[in-house]
Amino acid sequence: MFKLLICAVLIGCLVSCGGNSKTKATISNEPSLPVIPELSSENIAIPDNRDVNDYRVLLIGNSHVASLPSLLNTILAQGVPEKTVHIASAGGIDYLDERLRDSASVDLLRNNQWSHVILQAQKYSQSGSVNYSTTSAQIWVQLAKSQNTTPVLFPEHPQKDHESEGQKLHELHLSIAALQASCVAPIGLAWDRALLFQPTLRLHADDGNHAALMGAFLTSLVFYEVITGMSADLLPYIDSIGIEQSTQDFLGQIASATVLENAACKY
Repeated sequence: MFKLLICAVLIGCLVSCGGNSKTKATISNEPSLPVIPELSSENIAIPDNRDVNDYRVLLIGNSHVASLPSLLNTILAQGVPEKTVHIASAGGIDYLDERLRDSASVDLLRNNQWSHVILQAQKYSQSGSVNYSTTSAQIWVQLAKSQNTTPVLFPEHPQKDHESEGQKLHELHLSIAALQASCVAPIGLAWDRALLFQPTLRLHADDGNHAALMGAFLTSLVFYEVITGMSADLLPYIDSIGIEQSTQDFLGQIASATVLENAACKY
């Protein structure tokens, strides 16, 4: 009788253990969290892709890059008609640190051959009371260079009536490039220069934050010069854009003068 009782207990234990094993197997099949890239000590030189035959440009950012792919494609097609052009946007509105948790965005950069990647949406404090980490921006730059892609940091244009914001944002992105070599497009500085000479230009949208067509065109001219190494001042008039020729000429001069004084890439 005693032996039968022991056997019953052992059988109960085996059944119980089998149930726990099944539960553990179910848990292990749950989706794993995305692997977030980490910053290494590597700091290779900026790949120079100005002379490639195929400009493949990826934009990673928030709503400030939404209007740029079409404009940039049009400008590049006019300025370098002998080359093929492909412009893509990662979409979304995340900051660069949040993007690292998005496997789709990371894979989009890693699994395709881009000549350039434009990186926007570094967090910053308008009041200057908070110092946000730039580690994620550095990681994005490092990922780009490991793919032989030219990284171009995008300091946003200043908001309307925030006169010092463009310079502050440019300096913030220069500090990132000092830690992880990258191009820094002088977007805010070009806007400041344009408004200095023509204060009535409508660069801002009605919200005072985003770019109107004219502002997006100026931003795209700066990127054209950074990507190709060619002068935006020499671009032909593009009638399909909907900006009069005299204004296009003026903005081209502004873009070229700004890039000349603030070299974007230290190859």
